[in-house]
Amino acid sequence: MISGMLRYHLLVLFREPMNMFFGLGLPFLNLFLMSGNIGDGEGADFINAALPMFITIATMVLCFMDSALSHAYSRQIKFLRRLRMTPVKPATYILTGILSRIGVLLIFAAAFLAVTSTVFDFSIGNRNWVAFIGVLILTFGMFYLIGMFFANVLKKAKTSQSVLYVVFFGLLLLGNAFFPIEAMPDAVQVIAQNAPTVHAMNLLQSAWLDTGLFYGHSFIAVVGITVVFGLLSIKFFKYE
Repeated sequence: MISGMLRYHLLVLFREPMNMFFGLGLPFLNLFLMSGNIGDGEGADFINAALPMFITIATMVLCFMDSALSHAYSRQIKFLRRLRMTPVKPATYILTGILSRIGVLLIFAAAFLAVTSTVFDFSIGNRNWVAFIGVLILTFGMFYLIGMFFANVLKKAKTSQSVLYVVFFGLLLLGNAFFPIEAMPDAVQVIAQNAPTVHAMNLLQSAWLDTGLFYGHSFIAVVGITVVFGLLSIKFFKYE
């Protein structure tokens, strides 16, 4: 059953190659566009600052534009109705969805690090890879569960698709990825500083620089958000 669900999720993933191209290719495109403005010897500093943003964007695209939207679409066409007649439970569906895409994310991260270290000629050794990979998986799980919650919480699957776009771009805008938090209105700053995107980037940067995962409250926030949306995703899971 587990292997069958893993194959199903991978089939869904590769059924829409443009989602993968957009999500996994966008960081490389941004890197190419920004590389011309980076002077000699500044590549390492640039990657140390920008790596969390690039990986978070790729993670969110996999979780929202691929997994969550595909699930909402499968609800809409009544495809998931067939799973009701099988032993597959919501927790199994969600867990295998996460497992099937972790490998894709790790391959992307390895490729991105290989390219950036070659382009900017700096070493990526002497890193705490256990902590970095662990945080990468944790943040991926958080965004996956947030996406699955919004893909299921509404009765109408088509409306869920629209909501997912709003949540996706809302989290990006609040996540300091394209618009500095400091330039936002005070009330919005408070929201942005506690957004899952910001906590994910802070935690990824701490793991990458090995400055301590428990500095600040990002680790607790990410774990808490993951647990809450994990429970909500199972509770509100819909086959149709």
